[in-house]
Amino acid sequence: MLQYWRIWLLVVMILGAVFAIGFKTYPYGRNGVEIVYVSDDSPANRILEQGMLITGINGVVVKSVSDWNEKVRNLTGSVSLTANGKEYDFYVNDTLGIDVMDMERLNLELGLDLRGGTRIILKPKENATKDIVEQVIATLETRANLYGLKEMRFYGVGAGDTYYIQIEAAGVGSDIVNELLSKQGKFEAKVSKPVDLAGNTSEIKLGLESYPVSVTGENVEVNNSVIEPNGTFTLKGIEFQYLNKTGGRLLFLATVYEGKDIELVYIDPQRSGLMPIEGGYNFYFVVLVSREGAERFADVTTGIPSYLDLQTGEEFLDSRIYLYLDEQVVSDLRIGSELGGKVYQSPQIQGSRVDRDEAIAEKLRLQTILRSGALPTTLETASIDVISPTLGLGFFQAAGYAALLAGIIVVIIVFIRYRSLKIALPLVFIGISEVVIILGVAAKGDSMIWLVILLINFFIITTAWWKKHEIDIYAWAGALLIPLLGMLSWTIDLAAIGGIIAAIGTGVDHQIIIADEAVSGKEERIYTLKDKIKRAFFIIFGAAATTIAAMVPLLFLGIGLVRGFAITTIVGVLIGILVTRPAYARIIEMMVKR
Repeated sequence: MLQYWRIWLLVVMILGAVFAIGFKTYPYGRNGVEIVYVSDDSPANRILEQGMLITGINGVVVKSVSDWNEKVRNLTGSVSLTANGKEYDFYVNDTLGIDVMDMERLNLELGLDLRGGTRIILKPKENATKDIVEQVIATLETRANLYGLKEMRFYGVGAGDTYYIQIEAAGVGSDIVNELLSKQGKFEAKVSKPVDLAGNTSEIKLGLESYPVSVTGENVEVNNSVIEPNGTFTLKGIEFQYLNKTGGRLLFLATVYEGKDIELVYIDPQRSGLMPIEGGYNFYFVVLVSREGAERFADVTTGIPSYLDLQTGEEFLDSRIYLYLDEQVVSDLRIGSELGGKVYQSPQIQGSRVDRDEAIAEKLRLQTILRSGALPTTLETASIDVISPTLGLGFFQAAGYAALLAGIIVVIIVFIRYRSLKIALPLVFIGISEVVIILGVAAKGDSMIWLVILLINFFIITTAWWKKHEIDIYAWAGALLIPLLGMLSWTIDLAAIGGIIAAIGTGVDHQIIIADEAVSGKEERIYTLKDKIKRAFFIIFGAAATTIAAMVPLLFLGIGLVRGFAITTIVGVLIGILVTRPAYARIIEMMVKR
């Protein structure tokens, strides 16, 4: 039996792929729906989150999306939901405000076209031209990539003179829409500038220059301009805001850094991290700002007195730096006395949250917005709804019928050519096997399964080597490489299906080459059967190498659909030449000998 070790490798790989695809745990039961969006006006807002599984409503089991829609129609009053195994009670006035989709039954991460998702319409608050909308889309795409959001598509939609941004995603929570995508991302850093009065007059020191200040009632006169409380003025190219007069001191707020001054946001562990504190977690990260911004900081901090902190023993300026994002303060930091009047290009942004995961998420959100830059206009959410799959179940049914028809046609043609079902049927079996293994490799959460397959494969090939069976370095490579690839995962979308079709089409060609060489006519009998198989594999590896070489540039340079196609095609070709082709060659060899 061990002389058929290549076939055993194939069988083990198929079983591993089946388990990787279908072995799924259901911690909350097999029935339920998955939350894809919770609206702001929902009573479950900030209580239930995207990704949670709802298994019951008012004590009744929810089986599917259609079942959910039927149960929540015209639902008002007290409502009890079972989500992730816990009971949540809400009072519904108008609508529950929760959009759902069917829960996943397989370990495959399906794309938007196959599984469905969320459609979000964002509307610019100001009149936006087509060019501005394109800039918005470019920035949002950058944010989505930096934040690690997958399967998001952005479109500009025009209606007369009004433009909208349409986002399609496989499932995005309201927090992502409100706190990341629709935020303008306007960044400012402002430094408080105290000015002590001598009577009713003083001066504002900016670097080596000074500007006279006088007080008249609640107003101040700066450089011959009268400024009311909360009024703004500009000195030396720096925008100031007059805050108030307290005793003998005036307080101003100067803008030293803006979004355009940010040149780099550090994300390395040395300059970005998390620290536990009493009652929560502090997060921090450093940004690199432009020389011009740093010079504004030096000018503003010139002449600010310092004080000694008795608790820490450190000296600080009698000032603070306030970091704003969309007019909201996100950090409020003290300034070390040694920085006064210095060109400072690496300010640190800090914040805190009670929960560790919330602190990490907030740090990532701020880093993402600062790295992507500000939007050229502010956005508001116009509408959000769940879209049904464009292909979904109907696609899989059609694909199944097409595959069945293609398999029958291949069997008929091969039978006509070789007059033997023993040659034709294994060809179809190998094709189906390649589809199953490719999907198994692409499945998510299957690392332990593929680790077991790797150990079994290693046992098979070492035992075959110990029993002195023929050594096949390519089959050995496949036995070890494919399970390692199976520990990765990627999205199965239309591009991936195209890659599967390309790999299977190439595989059928290769198997026909093997069969043709193995059962060739009398003029070829000067070669042994093994010689013929080797000659076929020489052709196959040449063709496979060409295919992989053509896909590699798309793998590294392509984005979106192109990259998914390249990944699937390369993995499919590797599975073919390292696993299924050696097994098919062994099957054909057995058939011919018999």
